[in-house]
Amino acid sequence: MSVPRVAYLVEQCWHRVPGGTAVATAEIANALIQRSDIELKGIAARHKIPPDVQLPEDLHVNHSKLPRQLLYSFWQSLNRPRVETLIEDVDLVHASGGAIPPTQLPLISTIYDLSWRHDPSWFPSRGRHFAEEWLQKSYRADLVICPSQTTRLDLIEVGFDSKKIRVVPLGVRQRKVENQSVQFLRQKYDLEGSFVLWMGTVEPRKNLPTLIEAISKIPKVNLVLVGPTGWNADVEEITRPIKDRVRVIGKVDEETKHVWLEAADVFCFPSLFEGFGLPVVEAMSHGTPVVTSATTATAEVAADSGLLIDPQKSEEIAEAILKILENRDLSQELSECGRERSKKFSWENSAELIVKAYKEVVS
Repeated sequence: MSVPRVAYLVEQCWHRVPGGTAVATAEIANALIQRSDIELKGIAARHKIPPDVQLPEDLHVNHSKLPRQLLYSFWQSLNRPRVETLIEDVDLVHASGGAIPPTQLPLISTIYDLSWRHDPSWFPSRGRHFAEEWLQKSYRADLVICPSQTTRLDLIEVGFDSKKIRVVPLGVRQRKVENQSVQFLRQKYDLEGSFVLWMGTVEPRKNLPTLIEAISKIPKVNLVLVGPTGWNADVEEITRPIKDRVRVIGKVDEETKHVWLEAADVFCFPSLFEGFGLPVVEAMSHGTPVVTSATTATAEVAADSGLLIDPQKSEEIAEAILKILENRDLSQELSECGRERSKKFSWENSAELIVKAYKEVVS
């Protein structure tokens, strides 16, 4: 069988708030481009600047003449331009998240979650409309890829054929962080004692108000918030009850992100809904004890290597954090178990499963 030639959507790496889906897109591209059993070609809108999330240097990206908003609009309303007019000599299209490019070629669509269906208030109306278009167009895909059993069950519930769904967990790149870098951040932000880290895009479903309420029940413990602001979230107002104990860092580069994950005493991610929960496995890879939601895909990721809580109960969150901070043996056990579990999640494993799906479609 010849090597599959794949048109791979990378436009989400240029989104204003790229998020975990863009990180996954870039990391999977990096793993795929190393392989000799496929040929990967990127597709994206017209851009004058590089993407916020770095793509592999070896990946050639074919750009449309249209800027993103116009391209997405044309794709949705006119079903044009087709991928075949943007890029030649490909066997299939992988809509890796963000939009479904029109094509007459075999199509694979990645759907990370159906969070807007669970609670429409978590998203602006435009975002819900766009996500719904993405979902509807995915019904015609030859295969659908999702990152968790949580999303798989959601897809089956809304009518997708279970035989066409492939679960491909996301990965993590194991990184070593120097202690000198950790101490620099602690000193810079006056973090001498224990601190809890939260990381992600600040938006309603991430449940920050409940985390703030939980931290208010724990004296003398600081909270660090790392990540960009999404929508409908006033960080200053949310953190006001414990403002003297909160460090709002905002968006950071990839290297600094991992220093924060290494530096924290506890990583707490009480999200109301996730399709996977990439920050959880990233925290585990640094041996940082994890507290996360028992009610969404993060429970799949952490399993018994973290403490699982009801994200809507601040007292449960506070109790779990305190258990870790006050029990050195428990902290060490979670650190070791988390680090070991994180090794099960690699981008190379993700790429292996995706290539299997590619070959299944083109055959």
